[in-house]
Amino acid sequence: MSDEPLSVVCPGCKVTLIVERETGKVLEVRKPIIEESTGDRFEDARRKVLESNERAQKAFEKAREREKEKLAKLDKLFEEKRDKLKDKPIERPDRPFDFD
Repeated sequence: MSDEPLSVVCPGCKVTLIVERETGKVLEVRKPIIEESTGDRFEDARRKVLESNERAQKAFEKAREREKEKLAKLDKLFEEKRDKLKDKPIERPDRPFDFD
């Protein structure tokens, strides 16, 4: 038998156990990086990075839309208030030193 450790994959949780052949001692536990693991850890890591970039882009777009909606509400409110005050004459405010 070779001295190379044995690699065992759990079918339920997809965890890979690296086991020493002679003693049966677990040397390493490798949890999958992503749920739909391909078996290649580098490919899984690449997919995880791409997925996180997509999630970040979606979150950014959602935040951008919320800000656009907020800006539209504020613009509408400003227009309403401006139209309301449009017909009123402009009065000069009292200054504190005018009372002397």
